[in-house]
Amino acid sequence: MKSPASLLALVICFFFAAETFAQQKSDPSFAVGLAPFSLLLPSGKVNIRGEWAYANNKSLSLLVAIPRPTPAPNLLGNQFDLEEEASTSVNRFTSFGTTLEHRFYLGQNAPRGFYFAPYSRYNSFSLERTSQHAENSYKTTVKGTLGGFGFGVAAGVQFRLGDFLTMDATLAGVDFKWMNARFNYSTTDPEADLSAFRDKVEETVGDIPLIGSKFDITVEENTVKVRTPGVVLPGYRFNLTVNYVF
Repeated sequence: MKSPASLLALVICFFFAAETFAQQKSDPSFAVGLAPFSLLLPSGKVNIRGEWAYANNKSLSLLVAIPRPTPAPNLLGNQFDLEEEASTSVNRFTSFGTTLEHRFYLGQNAPRGFYFAPYSRYNSFSLERTSQHAENSYKTTVKGTLGGFGFGVAAGVQFRLGDFLTMDATLAGVDFKWMNARFNYSTTDPEADLSAFRDKVEETVGDIPLIGSKFDITVEENTVKVRTPGVVLPGYRFNLTVNYVF
């Protein structure tokens, strides 16, 4: 059983910690927001954000990308097509991710003003794409994911739109991510030459920037499997959210 002196010491420590926190941030602020462009563009996701300003010039910000199936952007989908003139019958793209920032605001009015923020990031992209050959009814399907973790630094600004609204813009974020990819190509052609099919897959994915030369390609039954070991890739991020502050 604790002595009265020990209990008194604990109470004093508690009030001292509370007073220190109150001096750091007399009016704690929270913000929740939505990225409108993630809804308007075929991004495969919806970005939502939360922020806690725990001091006058510091905050923690968490951005979550919730998967939302959309057509794959042509710039991405065309990288995986084996034939340029094939028609696409399935084109599904989703993205999941989280970005945790520790923000340092240049002023004393967090969560408003200019800031710099080191951050950690996780991303996972999924693609399913089926194309039909121009000369016959056989189809080729590619399914796979690309994902990994990274760390970086961002700069941005958050400014008022009203008494309870702000606009947050991550103007520039640069990071390096440890990524790996897994894709499977399959065909409905029962007489397909798998060796030639593999060569066509290797030629196609070999042109993908940064990771094309790192793929390991194997054949199992009627499926060509494409894998990468972990690779370090550079990344850039920009984000815009409208937030409710309370």
